[in-house]
Amino acid sequence: MSVNPFEIIETLAQAHEWLEFGGIKPRGWMREQMKHDMEHGFLGKLNQLVPELVEEDDIYGRDRLTKEVKSKYLGNDSDDKEWEVQYLWWNSETQSNWRDGYLRTAILLEDQSLLQEVAQYIARILSYQDKDGYLGIYGRDLRFNFDTENGELWAQASLLRGLLAYFEATQEQSILEAIVRAVRLTMETYPPHQSNPFGVTKSFAGVGHGLMFTDIVDRLYQITGDRSYLEYGLWLYENYSANDLSEQDIRYENVIDSAYKLKGHGVHTYEHIRALTTAYYASGNGLLKKALEDYLAKVANCITPSGGPVGDEWVGERGSDATETGYEYCSLQELLDSYTHLLQKTGNLKWADKVEWILFNAAQGARHPEESSIAYLKTDNSYSMVGKFRPDDTYEEGKVAQVRYKYSPTHQDAAVCCNPNAGRIYPNYVKSMWLKNEQGLTVALYGASVVTTEIQGVQVTIEQQTNYPFELDIHFKILIDQPQAFELRFRQPNWAKDKEVSLQASGADMSHEGDVWIARKYWQNGDKVSLRFEAAIQLHQDRSQDYYFTHGPLLYALPIEAQRQVHKSHVVAGFHDLYYTSEQSHDFYLDPNQAQNFQLKHNEINDKAPWKKPASGLKGVLWNAQTQQNEMVELWPIGSTILRRATFSTKPT
Repeated sequence: MSVNPFEIIETLAQAHEWLEFGGIKPRGWMREQMKHDMEHGFLGKLNQLVPELVEEDDIYGRDRLTKEVKSKYLGNDSDDKEWEVQYLWWNSETQSNWRDGYLRTAILLEDQSLLQEVAQYIARILSYQDKDGYLGIYGRDLRFNFDTENGELWAQASLLRGLLAYFEATQEQSILEAIVRAVRLTMETYPPHQSNPFGVTKSFAGVGHGLMFTDIVDRLYQITGDRSYLEYGLWLYENYSANDLSEQDIRYENVIDSAYKLKGHGVHTYEHIRALTTAYYASGNGLLKKALEDYLAKVANCITPSGGPVGDEWVGERGSDATETGYEYCSLQELLDSYTHLLQKTGNLKWADKVEWILFNAAQGARHPEESSIAYLKTDNSYSMVGKFRPDDTYEEGKVAQVRYKYSPTHQDAAVCCNPNAGRIYPNYVKSMWLKNEQGLTVALYGASVVTTEIQGVQVTIEQQTNYPFELDIHFKILIDQPQAFELRFRQPNWAKDKEVSLQASGADMSHEGDVWIARKYWQNGDKVSLRFEAAIQLHQDRSQDYYFTHGPLLYALPIEAQRQVHKSHVVAGFHDLYYTSEQSHDFYLDPNQAQNFQLKHNEINDKAPWKKPASGLKGVLWNAQTQQNEMVELWPIGSTILRRATFSTKPT
């Protein structure tokens, strides 16, 4: 085995190919939710809610940063002038992450007016490209020339992710050429082993985020087959590890240190999984394989029952706790995206289980179930949402008060980062629903959708018809230009392992391998496949030995009656920052011996907004410590709740 973890042993084959973005489109309630987000939600109106950040600051063009720019006003609170240097690049993240989610959603919705608007945005951005290929936020007096905090690589990465998605959907070669020119300029200006892009002092978030330039080179490698991109991603991780930066968790020496506990800003901690994964696949080095395994084991200690990762906003060397550790919406999106990369590269469908779980539980549970807003920070057990972690929290003089535990369409008083990122999470789920390999297609994630791709030169369209995750029946219809033989593989979710699985496909050769059901057939136009999973109500224990209930892909929680208070109204009618408090007791306990008495209750499903009113519930008995009596309760999917209790201690004796 190599003694150098960054030595290239052998570039590893990636188990699956992504389909070009837009090849998979949502249907059913997912499409309706995304459509509502664009037409009536903050995703479609963020440029009106915070025009000074999204429209007026033309940071990639007219308003590129130079040495003359000393500050920007973003609406957030800070008295630390030295710290303000990091704010200068913030609008690039706000704009590019928002545009990424916006353009991807427009592509998925196939809305021509939205697509025309997106095309105009793409044309405007490309018009800013300098003759040498530069696409970034810095003037010539600053670009690629930093010895302190900056957003150079991060501003490029967040921009180019969206441009790559647009290229994939349109196959406009001029867009790919522009991306390649921009990336090649960066690679030539920061040449491997001859430069030090992460060799800065006083680094803050921008430098740490810059490691995610690996997202771009990894995807370019997949599109072009040029290994120099992948090897550049390996070197970026090597260079990052060689420097003493503010975000320490992913540095190789810390990753392999069994005594080191994750402590950084959660968003960095979880997005950096992708950089380490890319580095390992670029090198095939056993030391990086072990490092990735060790890092993922540390991350696993930070996951709450809903799938939310500790980070409110710092991990702080803590393990997960359903009441005491919150998670940031940005962390939810970045961890989900990291899971999708692990799924695509390794082919291990356990990562699909984690993608599904974090989306339908933690992420949906941090969205307001009725209004267009999200919680910047949220906990599984959520007893109030008033900005502060707890209503009675006090702060030292001079310390900025916590404002993130509330629902808002912008969260501008903290940072407009989570809301733009929220628009990316469902597109990242959709892009991962189907994966391709030489044998055919794998259904990794379930949900109403339609996929169109080519298999051995034949165009294939498959419709997935279901109300998943609220119902566990899934039907597939195959539309094909001419008969063709290939495999369809279906993931068996981890919660269904001990339950009966029904897979029916007339005339197909059926088999079952581990967590995959396989149907092989000479498929013809109009063929159908039916899949049904059986699930039981399951009782689990978390790290604190408290109990929680699940059924299939959903976590259930006790809803707590909440009083709504409008903390702030925005300039766009119908958008508010909202506080919630409750006078209802949340002091409930569980007798584990009575857990088996909980029963699943099916409600009518709202096909357009199934989270607004719970599509199902779990009815059973909990001990109410306030009344000192057993009480019949109904638990809801956590995505249908605002205030709630998700975990329960045993009944006190």
